[in-house]
Amino acid sequence: MKKNISWIFSLLFVLGPLFSGCGIFHPPLRDGDGYYPLHFYCCGSTAIENAFIEYYKREGTDYDINSKQISKEIQDDGIFLKRLLSLFDNQVICSTWSWEIRGLVKKYGFELINIDKFENLDPSRDIAFVLVRGKFFSKEWHWMCYPVDKDVKTFFGAETKIDKILLLKKIK
Repeated sequence: MKKNISWIFSLLFVLGPLFSGCGIFHPPLRDGDGYYPLHFYCCGSTAIENAFIEYYKREGTDYDINSKQISKEIQDDGIFLKRLLSLFDNQVICSTWSWEIRGLVKKYGFELINIDKFENLDPSRDIAFVLVRGKFFSKEWHWMCYPVDKDVKTFFGAETKIDKILLLKKIK
Protein backbone atom coordinates (compact mmCIF):
# COMPACT_ATOMS: atom_id res chain seq x y z
CA MET A 1 0.00 0.00 0.00
CA LYS A 2 2.83 2.44 0.89
CA LYS A 3 4.48 1.75 -2.47
CA ASN A 4 1.28 2.60 -4.32
CA ILE A 5 0.85 5.89 -2.46
CA SER A 6 4.49 6.82 -3.07
CA TRP A 7 4.13 5.97 -6.74
CA ILE A 8 0.95 8.07 -7.07
CA PHE A 9 2.55 11.09 -5.36
CA SER A 10 5.63 10.78 -7.57
CA LEU A 11 3.48 10.66 -10.68
CA LEU A 12 1.47 13.69 -9.55
CA PHE A 13 4.68 15.58 -8.82
CA VAL A 14 5.98 14.89 -12.32
CA LEU A 15 2.70 15.46 -14.19
CA GLY A 16 1.37 18.29 -11.99
CA PRO A 17 3.22 21.08 -13.81
CA LEU A 18 1.62 20.02 -17.09
CA PHE A 19 -1.79 21.01 -15.77
CA SER A 20 -0.93 23.87 -13.42
CA GLY A 21 -0.35 26.64 -15.96
CA CYS A 22 3.02 27.20 -14.33
CA GLY A 23 5.91 29.27 -15.61
CA ILE A 24 7.86 26.31 -16.93
CA PHE A 25 5.51 26.17 -19.90
CA HIS A 26 4.44 29.83 -19.89
CA PRO A 27 7.55 31.83 -18.99
CA PRO A 28 7.20 35.60 -18.58
CA LEU A 29 8.04 37.55 -21.71
CA ARG A 30 11.17 39.66 -22.08
CA ASP A 31 11.70 42.62 -24.35
CA GLY A 32 14.63 43.04 -26.75
CA ASP A 33 16.83 44.41 -23.96
CA GLY A 34 16.17 41.44 -21.66
CA TYR A 35 13.77 43.23 -19.31
CA TYR A 36 10.43 41.86 -18.14
CA PRO A 37 7.76 44.33 -19.35
CA LEU A 38 5.27 42.81 -16.88
CA HIS A 39 7.27 44.50 -14.11
CA PHE A 40 7.36 47.97 -15.73
CA TYR A 41 4.00 49.11 -14.40
CA CYS A 42 3.56 46.82 -11.42
CA CYS A 43 2.52 48.22 -8.07
CA GLY A 44 6.04 48.39 -6.59
CA SER A 45 7.51 50.47 -9.39
CA THR A 46 4.41 52.67 -9.47
CA ALA A 47 4.51 53.21 -5.69
CA ILE A 48 8.17 54.26 -5.89
CA GLU A 49 7.40 56.66 -8.75
CA ASN A 50 4.47 58.16 -6.81
CA ALA A 51 6.56 58.54 -3.65
CA PHE A 52 9.38 60.34 -5.47
CA ILE A 53 6.94 62.59 -7.33
CA GLU A 54 5.21 63.47 -4.03
CA TYR A 55 8.51 64.13 -2.25
CA TYR A 56 9.89 66.42 -4.96
CA LYS A 57 6.54 68.18 -5.39
CA ARG A 58 6.68 69.06 -1.69
CA GLU A 59 10.24 70.29 -2.20
CA GLY A 60 9.09 72.44 -5.14
CA THR A 61 11.20 70.64 -7.77
CA ASP A 62 10.40 68.42 -10.71
CA TYR A 63 11.04 64.71 -10.82
CA ASP A 64 11.61 63.08 -14.19
CA ILE A 65 11.89 59.32 -13.73
CA ASN A 66 8.99 56.96 -14.38
CA SER A 67 7.95 53.50 -13.23
CA LYS A 68 9.45 51.88 -16.34
CA GLN A 69 12.89 53.32 -15.55
CA ILE A 70 12.50 52.37 -11.89
CA SER A 71 11.58 48.81 -12.88
CA LYS A 72 14.64 48.57 -15.11
CA GLU A 73 16.87 49.66 -12.22
CA ILE A 74 15.29 47.02 -9.97
CA GLN A 75 15.77 44.37 -12.65
CA ASP A 76 19.38 45.50 -13.24
CA ASP A 77 20.15 44.82 -9.58
CA GLY A 78 19.36 41.16 -10.12
CA ILE A 79 16.18 39.17 -9.99
CA PHE A 80 17.50 35.63 -9.73
CA LEU A 81 14.96 34.67 -7.07
CA LYS A 82 12.08 35.97 -9.20
CA ARG A 83 13.34 34.02 -12.19
CA LEU A 84 13.50 30.88 -10.10
CA LEU A 85 10.03 31.39 -8.63
CA SER A 86 8.63 32.24 -12.06
CA LEU A 87 9.15 28.58 -12.99
CA PHE A 88 6.14 27.90 -10.78
CA ASP A 89 4.10 31.06 -11.41
CA ASN A 90 5.06 33.53 -14.13
CA GLN A 91 3.20 36.36 -12.37
CA VAL A 92 5.90 36.48 -9.66
CA ILE A 93 7.86 38.67 -12.08
CA CYS A 94 5.39 41.45 -11.21
CA SER A 95 6.29 41.37 -7.54
CA THR A 96 8.54 43.88 -5.82
CA TRP A 97 10.05 42.94 -2.49
CA SER A 98 10.80 45.38 0.30
CA TRP A 99 14.57 44.86 -0.01
CA GLU A 100 14.33 45.91 -3.66
CA ILE A 101 12.53 49.10 -2.68
CA ARG A 102 15.10 49.73 0.08
CA GLY A 103 17.99 49.27 -2.34
CA LEU A 104 16.52 51.54 -4.98
CA VAL A 105 15.55 54.42 -2.70
CA LYS A 106 19.01 54.27 -1.10
CA LYS A 107 20.54 54.96 -4.54
CA TYR A 108 18.51 58.17 -4.63
CA GLY A 109 19.57 59.30 -1.15
CA PHE A 110 16.63 58.01 0.88
CA GLU A 111 16.15 55.49 3.64
CA LEU A 112 13.10 53.56 4.80
CA ILE A 113 12.00 53.36 8.41
CA ASN A 114 9.63 50.64 9.62
CA ILE A 115 6.43 52.01 11.13
CA ASP A 116 4.17 49.89 13.33
CA LYS A 117 0.83 51.65 13.04
CA PHE A 118 -0.84 53.24 10.05
CA GLU A 119 -2.46 55.77 12.40
CA ASN A 120 1.01 57.15 13.22
CA LEU A 121 1.35 58.55 9.69
CA ASP A 122 0.65 62.23 9.05
CA PRO A 123 -0.47 62.98 5.46
CA SER A 124 0.93 66.51 5.61
CA ARG A 125 4.49 65.44 6.37
CA ASP A 126 4.88 61.67 5.77
CA ILE A 127 5.36 59.65 2.60
CA ALA A 128 5.34 55.90 3.02
CA PHE A 129 5.20 52.62 1.15
CA VAL A 130 2.38 50.46 2.45
CA LEU A 131 2.10 46.79 1.60
CA VAL A 132 -1.50 45.60 1.83
CA ARG A 133 -2.91 42.14 1.40
CA GLY A 134 -6.31 40.67 0.80
CA LYS A 135 -7.52 37.23 1.76
CA PHE A 136 -5.03 35.18 3.72
CA PHE A 137 -4.47 32.37 1.19
CA SER A 138 -4.53 34.42 -1.98
CA LYS A 139 -2.13 36.24 -4.24
CA GLU A 140 -3.66 39.57 -3.24
CA TRP A 141 -0.68 41.76 -2.29
CA HIS A 142 -0.20 45.36 -3.36
CA TRP A 143 2.31 48.15 -2.72
CA MET A 144 0.76 51.58 -2.26
CA CYS A 145 2.12 55.07 -1.73
CA TYR A 146 0.74 56.98 1.24
CA PRO A 147 -0.73 59.66 1.08
CA VAL A 148 -1.01 59.55 -2.73
CA ASP A 149 -3.18 56.41 -2.71
CA LYS A 150 -6.31 57.24 -0.75
CA ASP A 151 -7.78 53.72 -0.44
CA VAL A 152 -4.97 52.06 1.51
CA LYS A 153 -7.23 50.57 4.18
CA THR A 154 -9.88 49.39 1.71
CA PHE A 155 -7.93 48.41 -1.41
CA PHE A 156 -9.10 44.78 -1.24
CA GLY A 157 -12.40 45.69 0.38
CA ALA A 158 -13.25 44.64 3.92
CA GLU A 159 -10.56 41.91 3.77
CA THR A 160 -7.71 44.45 3.40
CA LYS A 161 -4.91 44.08 5.94
CA ILE A 162 -1.86 46.31 6.24
CA ASP A 163 1.21 44.09 6.26
CA LYS A 164 4.12 46.53 6.20
CA ILE A 165 4.66 50.29 6.40
CA LEU A 166 7.96 51.81 5.28
CA LEU A 167 8.39 55.55 5.90
CA LEU A 168 10.46 57.39 3.27
CA LYS A 169 13.09 59.75 4.68
CA LYS A 170 15.81 61.75 2.93
CA ILE A 171 19.28 60.87 4.18
CA LYS A 172 20.97 64.05 5.41
